[in-house]
Amino acid sequence: MVEKKKTITEQPKDLWAQQLVKPVSIKQYAKEIANTEKIIVFGESNTGKTSFYISVLEYLEKQGLKKDDLLMCIIYPDRPTGITKLFKNIPEKYRDNILVFPINTYEELVSSTSEAEKKLKEHKQKTGKFGWMIVELLEDSWKSVQDYYCRLAYGETLGEYFAKKRADVKAMKEDTTAYRALEGWGDWTIIKYFHNFNWIDKIKRMPYNILFTAEIKEEGNKDSIFYDLGYRPSGEKDNMHRVDTILYLNHKSNTFKIKPYKLTGYRRLYGEVDITNKNAYEVHKNALKELEKRGYRTSAIEELEKEAGIAPPKQEEKPNEEKKEEPKKEDKSEDWNI
Repeated sequence: MVEKKKTITEQPKDLWAQQLVKPVSIKQYAKEIANTEKIIVFGESNTGKTSFYISVLEYLEKQGLKKDDLLMCIIYPDRPTGITKLFKNIPEKYRDNILVFPINTYEELVSSTSEAEKKLKEHKQKTGKFGWMIVELLEDSWKSVQDYYCRLAYGETLGEYFAKKRADVKAMKEDTTAYRALEGWGDWTIIKYFHNFNWIDKIKRMPYNILFTAEIKEEGNKDSIFYDLGYRPSGEKDNMHRVDTILYLNHKSNTFKIKPYKLTGYRRLYGEVDITNKNAYEVHKNALKELEKRGYRTSAIEELEKEAGIAPPKQEEKPNEEKKEEPKKEDKSEDWNI
């Protein structure tokens, strides 16, 4: 008689007795992965988002990395003609270093992310260098999750579901939108689960360089770091907490500029910088070096300890010890040699 295989729920597991994670010293951890980057680059169309991440390869080669040390995996939800445009923007010498994953659905998004991670892991084992994963257009990923949920929950695509709900809204003559139809049953909690826990939160823990691009979305929240700009990166609103760096690109009158809105590990931001006809990533890295030179950089160990909640307490000043005030410096990005 064949013994029936136990299901996962029937199999006893003593998680306390299993060593699923091996400890590593915080110094070793910082040494190995603290220099990898998690970036969002956002802006309107034709502001240089694609050119920015292509400039990463040129910068790294300029810093001494061999061509075989470079690998970039691009999760690409754009139309086929967009890939043709992307191909033309990539210098010929780097085309063998770039893998493109064309996607249309949430299923393909998750599968491609998994495959890209495998390629990056193989590359790290082979070369000892961290590669780059590029996820184009965060807003498309967010929409694909909503479509996936609607297909599972209601047996309809996102467009079909909203079209029917919009008809209902018009029939009821209510002052609302079809999007609110998802709120009534708590759908957003499940949608966010698919987007966050099942996808992007896995990416933010990957020990590789990650760069997301995004279009813009209007921002009216007065507590937002983007309030003065009036726009934030499109996509799920909490994406900004999943990265270390957020850069805004803009293009006016044949002039391209970059401005940071988040720089984890730095005590202040650099100002808006002109990147016209320059390597945008190099301009960004040079601006960070200037901040470090001026004493605004915190160490990787400090950041990890702070995140882990084990940062040492600040030393109290002695009562009779006079505090020396440092002369104030006026930082203007246009004065920097970047």
